[in-house]
Amino acid sequence: MKKSRLIAKGGGRSEKEIEGSQYHDRQSEIYQKALDLFVKKGYDATPMSMIAKVLGMSKANLYYYCSSKENLLYRIHLDDLQKRFIPILDEAEKLSDPKERLILFLRKFTLMCTSSPASRVLVHEIHSLEKDHQNEIVSIWRRAYKFIRLAIKELQQSGRARKGREPFLAFLGAGMVFWIVYWFDYSRQANAEELAETVVQIFLNGMLYPVNEVR
Repeated sequence: MKKSRLIAKGGGRSEKEIEGSQYHDRQSEIYQKALDLFVKKGYDATPMSMIAKVLGMSKANLYYYCSSKENLLYRIHLDDLQKRFIPILDEAEKLSDPKERLILFLRKFTLMCTSSPASRVLVHEIHSLEKDHQNEIVSIWRRAYKFIRLAIKELQQSGRARKGREPFLAFLGAGMVFWIVYWFDYSRQANAEELAETVVQIFLNGMLYPVNEVR
């Protein structure tokens, strides 16, 4: 009888597992609704009381999930990178050919940045984070910079890419995509694929020798 009640309540999971799942679900809801408000109202103009009201919870209860608005922004940013950006890097790093690595990364990174105006908020508001939190977020972006730089170096060493300072080229590649969040019209999602292809073509065509001119 006890076992049947447990299965009916949580599909065979323990109460601790159920509570953990409920906490995670509530946390995800907080992140999403808070981010929606940051996009709509702006980070500075969104107090914790407004976030709590939209969630239908008390301000004190909201602080159970995060210690401050800054902490909430940090958690949202980190969660977004872990779910959307790091998987792109992981996938790209598995490819052996440096050109294919860059194509995959630049294309999917562009699609990520054009998928939601939330990307604009997260990029712009990194300055609102405390130094330690900034450093953790920047360390993830730095991994991408090193990834791009290594791919460029391999292409140059193989004679497939024009000579140029790797740091300059790496920042140019990443910067092309980062800046998109400030001017892309998010109401025109049909343009995202074309833009991603344009980014790839402009960056690689400017850096790589034509196939018949490989040095």
